[in-house]
Amino acid sequence: MTRYSSYTQSGTGRPAGELTASATLRGFLAHARRRAAEISPRFEHLWAEIERMTAGGKGLRPQLVESTALCYPARPTRPVINAVGAAFELLHTGLIIHDDVIDQDDMRRHGPTVNAAATRYAAEHIAKAGWAGSEIGRDHAMQYGRSAGIIAGDLALTGAYRLIATSLAPESRLLKLLGILDDAVFHSAAGELLDIEHTLPGLSVAHREIMETTRLKTAAYSFEAPLKAGAVLGGAPQADLGLLGEIGRAMGTAYQLVDDLLGVFGDPEETGKSTESDLREGKRTMLLYLAEQSPDGPELREIMGRTAAEGLSEQDALATKDLLRRSGAKAGVEDMVAQAVRDAKDLMADSTLPPGLIEQLTETMETIAQRSK
Repeated sequence: MTRYSSYTQSGTGRPAGELTASATLRGFLAHARRRAAEISPRFEHLWAEIERMTAGGKGLRPQLVESTALCYPARPTRPVINAVGAAFELLHTGLIIHDDVIDQDDMRRHGPTVNAAATRYAAEHIAKAGWAGSEIGRDHAMQYGRSAGIIAGDLALTGAYRLIATSLAPESRLLKLLGILDDAVFHSAAGELLDIEHTLPGLSVAHREIMETTRLKTAAYSFEAPLKAGAVLGGAPQADLGLLGEIGRAMGTAYQLVDDLLGVFGDPEETGKSTESDLREGKRTMLLYLAEQSPDGPELREIMGRTAAEGLSEQDALATKDLLRRSGAKAGVEDMVAQAVRDAKDLMADSTLPPGLIEQLTETMETIAQRSK
């Protein structure tokens, strides 16, 4: 099987040890596009869309893999670290592509989502057939867009497995790495299902269930898995893997809670996403849960009921955001972010983790906390 770091080395003039996970991922995607072009121009275009979705990310997951791996004595080679880091970044891409299909979002990273772009492509062809503006034409275009998004997400997920399988990680660690990746996918899928279920009208959801969904949907694959994978690569003691999983859980919880805040109160120019998507879908984030439990709960439920029946109007969007502030829900989530940050720091303070790793993870926590400011 192809080792994708070899593609990133070609033509760079740099030794393989200086390559990055981002370069490895670009090499993988370039190779996939060449393979796809031999089958169909549209299949190549779909891979180009996957590539577009990987651009503009923060590269957080590869950073966590690298930071952890290099703080332990085994110190794997740079190409191996890069391949594993690229795998978790591609996993993230696959999951957000699927998430956009599920949420029917049309904007991601300052551009159209894969499903939205595919829907527009289909609509152009449907218009040429004389079906423009018809209900059947709109439904057909939407179905094409959803289908393209599902296929693209599937390709990204399987690509993540392929990157690890071809990473040339030591055989003694390869199965552990694949197991960590598999656990991340397994738990993220559970979190996504619970997230969808919690939007069902009339369903009563407890505080702990929302927190568990937050962990499963984000923390499991964005923090717990990359930290543990880096530790495996570095030859860390088994006890450290468990501790890093706990730290990653706290970090990921803080990260997702901040994401929930930005999903309503963020600046679309900075986040690259709509600030009305969560409200339109009636997502049971911690923000909405806390507001529902407040004296303003009846008003919120009235707005959400109207949104479910008629769609989210601009007036209702503004009213909901105001309600989330005055009910104390926004401040409550901000307090929960601060507590999750403290939990992660406390776990690190009482540990025997490498000092360099503690320093780097502390910096990451500070960055997460600042996103909510």
